Amino acid sequence: GTKLPAHLPENIRIVKLLEEGNPSRMVAKDVGCSQSAVSKIWTKYKQHGMVVKAKRTGRPRKTSKRQDKQLKAICLENRKSTTKQMKHKWEEVGVNVCDRTVRNRLKEMGFQYRKAKRKPALTPKHKRTRLQWAKERQSWTVDDWMKVVFSDESRICIGQGDDAGTFVWCHVSLLEHTCHKVL
Repeated sequence: GTKLPAHLPENIRIVKLLEEGNPSRMVAKDVGCSQSAVSKIWTKYKQHGMVVKAKRTGRPRKTSKRQDKQLKAICLENRKSTTKQMKHKWEEVGVNVCDRTVRNRLKEMGFQYRKAKRKPALTPKHKRTRLQWAKERQSWTVDDWMKVVFSDESRICIGQGDDAGTFVWCHVSLLEHTCHKVL
């Protein structure tokens, strides 16, 4: 028989392999399930004329895809938020879940809670150029300063940096740039 792609749902692969005339023992081995499972899926297929999706077992999912997207937006709004803070924000839009569910959904979406990278400290060269800039403008009047537009509001850390104990939610695609793995 032909080799079917592994990404096809198991029950569809079973039906296609059986339709090709493969023995159920070989189909079970190829798909990785029992012969009785193959037999049940084949029987349902013959009864209904189509592959019937099995009912999900276990606890029903507490959140919808739309609600999960809301959580993602809440997380990206402030990546320093704790799960408890995000849970309260999510409650404001009508989703009542526990902290653990918030953490599970974020992990499903590819987020990890990691230590933030520190902002770079000022180097001796930075300090010298800043001091020189300040000395050149030391005698400026209020009128001189009124003509200045400050457009850059970058954060800097003098000394060791102030992000030492900060944790952030990082998407796996951004890990190298913004987060450290905590070992």
